[in-house]
Amino acid sequence: MKKFIRFLVIISSLISVLNTSCTRETYESGDGKYSYMRADFVDAHTNAEGKLFSVMTDEGDSLLLTVPENRNWAAKADTTFRSLLYYNKVGNKAELIAISSVPAPLIRELSDLEEGMKSDPVRFVSSWTSANRRYLNLELMLMTGTTSEEVALQKIGCVCDSVSTASDGSHHVWLSFYHDQSGVPEYYSSKVYMSIMTSRLPVQIKEGDQVSILINTYTGKITRTFSF
Repeated sequence: MKKFIRFLVIISSLISVLNTSCTRETYESGDGKYSYMRADFVDAHTNAEGKLFSVMTDEGDSLLLTVPENRNWAAKADTTFRSLLYYNKVGNKAELIAISSVPAPLIRELSDLEEGMKSDPVRFVSSWTSANRRYLNLELMLMTGTTSEEVALQKIGCVCDSVSTASDGSHHVWLSFYHDQSGVPEYYSSKVYMSIMTSRLPVQIKEGDQVSILINTYTGKITRTFSF
């Protein structure tokens, strides 16, 4: 059961956090706070006090935060968290504007899922491989809403279906996107990102390998393939 819980990423408050940090899409004129704002996917690191104090961008920039920050989702000391960072770059430091957690779930086998596979539909937006090839990234829209009745939380994750090996030794990893709507009303859409760590794949990825992920959308099932 513990494996199953770790595999799943519960997203309720997460959705609102992501929305808050992703809504600012315009810049102020002149030299205002947001005039030179940047947005990067990062590995964010906490110090011994459990405060976020530095980040490593997917492009390889190592930056200290100008002021260490507390976040409930990143309270564990000396730990790395996948994140989306909005900031002003000040020399080799980052002046934080907003930061949100990005799910990076464990990859599970179907046999690990006590309740079986869930593939409730989502809206697919985009997919890409990070510049450092550490992550396969998905941008999705989940339908959500509130009701007077208490409902369960939506869950997302990643399941490995199979791995095939070609005659030249290259691998093709086949994944499925896990999504349990859990009875949450589908009134409006909310943007969610998910990062799949290539180091968690069942084979060590090398040049010539491919990873495909099957996603059930409201318009049918689609497959997105990442080539290395």
